[in-house]
Amino acid sequence: MIERIFIPTVKRVDNQITYESLPKELQEKVTMVVQKWERPQYHYDCDYLVLPDKVNLDDYLCLAKTRKIIYQEGCNMKYAVLDDDLVFKRRNQKRFGKPSNMEKSSRICTQEDIAEMFKLYGGWLDENNVTFCGGCRFSMIPQTKEYLDNKPIFSQLFIDGSNIYHLLDELPLTKVRFDEDVLFILSLFTRGLGSRESQTFGFENMSLKSTSTLWDEKTQDDVAWDHHVIHVHFPEFYQVLFDENGERVKGGFRNYGKTKVSWSKAYKSSQQGKLA
Repeated sequence: MIERIFIPTVKRVDNQITYESLPKELQEKVTMVVQKWERPQYHYDCDYLVLPDKVNLDDYLCLAKTRKIIYQEGCNMKYAVLDDDLVFKRRNQKRFGKPSNMEKSSRICTQEDIAEMFKLYGGWLDENNVTFCGGCRFSMIPQTKEYLDNKPIFSQLFIDGSNIYHLLDELPLTKVRFDEDVLFILSLFTRGLGSRESQTFGFENMSLKSTSTLWDEKTQDDVAWDHHVIHVHFPEFYQVLFDENGERVKGGFRNYGKTKVSWSKAYKSSQQGKLA
């Protein structure tokens, strides 16, 4: 069972997309994680975790530090960390060789669907080989399996805190601003902490269709430096791609340059010797 739901948020006082989509029984588990200067503006009927004064938008590593505080607050619980702009979706189970359960190939989740999704993820976290899980990004090509193991999970992490709480001080949680989630996941995979990604349930980030507090206050050099830092930490598994002229290959998330991440290779590296 998912015990708490953390939603880090800023500059969305009247636009809590994720929170508003949750059924009442899940809203009661929500802790909005807010910056101190903005706390008086929030009036949602939920718990609040107010960040320290220094963790604010003037701090380059604000997001990374916020997430570390959340992981510390989660302790040994099973909990979720959700972006504040998520629209949850569900695919037709016909995709997986089962009888059709909706008119189209997918739909926005009903509240009953979301409750089922949380129950599913909570059950997965009870399994020994699953430390974190979540749904797929709906913009990606769907698979024909209902779930995939040891794939990256973004924007909606469901975590078994008992597997990571004792590691928090040694993980590189506050090294980068951009792609901090990539660095976090590679750190877990290389320690043998596995994931599960649902292909039935997934999401869309509404902020990708508009402005983003994180990505709209950046420079190309900032993103390039953070990509370099991740490569230094995991040179075998994270490559920054350059063309024949030494320029960044165009594309990647929000078009800030392509990278290549070897997720499966990172996880498999932690298993060497275990099966011998």
